[in-house]
Amino acid sequence: MTPRRRVAFTLVELLVVITIIGILIALLLPAVQGARGAARRLQCKNNLKQIGLAILNYAQLEGSLPPGSIHSGTQAQVPQNHHMNWAIAILPQLEQQALYDAYDQDKYNAHPDNLPVLQTRLAIMVCPEDPHGKMLVQPTQGSFPPEGIATGSYKGVSGKRCWADNGYFDYPPYAGHAKLTTNKRGPLHMVGIGKFGSVKFAHIRDGASNTLLVGETMTIETKQVNATSTAFWGSTHSFHNEGCPQPEAYTRHADYDRCMVLTGNRHWLCDRAYGSLHSGGTMHFVMCDGSVRPISKNIDGGLFESLATIAGGEATVLP
Repeated sequence: MTPRRRVAFTLVELLVVITIIGILIALLLPAVQGARGAARRLQCKNNLKQIGLAILNYAQLEGSLPPGSIHSGTQAQVPQNHHMNWAIAILPQLEQQALYDAYDQDKYNAHPDNLPVLQTRLAIMVCPEDPHGKMLVQPTQGSFPPEGIATGSYKGVSGKRCWADNGYFDYPPYAGHAKLTTNKRGPLHMVGIGKFGSVKFAHIRDGASNTLLVGETMTIETKQVNATSTAFWGSTHSFHNEGCPQPEAYTRHADYDRCMVLTGNRHWLCDRAYGSLHSGGTMHFVMCDGSVRPISKNIDGGLFESLATIAGGEATVLP
């Protein structure tokens, strides 16, 4: 009988097949990564869209935008002086009524009874691109337990910086400062102390479609995440939930460590920075009309700063 020939791959053929598979994977991987990146970017935009709509719904019910933060005293490091913030205020509009009810407004923000709210990880407050977005972190500022509070990826726009050293609309010690003027304040600033109350739509004279409301804030990996290079969505402590569009480019590059080096550790500039880790570095902001707009990290610094005010009188139009 004639022996049957065994059919099999030779070593060369096997190597050729493996090489072809490797080439196909190399060709497909960027497309897959690009699709995942696009999905994460879309989720971030959707989050901002929902946050913006919630703020506008709140304004319709209450007659004004939510306060950026509510304080009862000018000492920034006294926890009893810190109360509600804009993100907690809009929880009912985000279908989080039970979480809102769990927050005791008669007690200060970091009171032990309110910590379960501050420690809740909310998906809508986190951009999937943010490496620190799902953490519990103990901030270096404020009075919080070692287990920390929930981080986030978005900060409200408090207004324009009024001078170099903590001249911001979120900083209690300077609440009554003469340089914190009407033409520099933003839509979500500190109230309760100082001369300004919550913003009404009639106050937004620069145009709702050209005034920033809430924007993305994140950084590449850093050991200073609690310093704070991230947002803490439930915290009322100054820059934990409020930011400030600033003219310096390093405050838009999503690199907290680099910002600290370039400023000589002037953390107050970096703590209020905005930025994203999307491809190209494009940041997303929801505007005061509820639309979500992409903004390049390379935007002109003066224009970016002007977009932070509700009645600055600047002729600012996003490209």
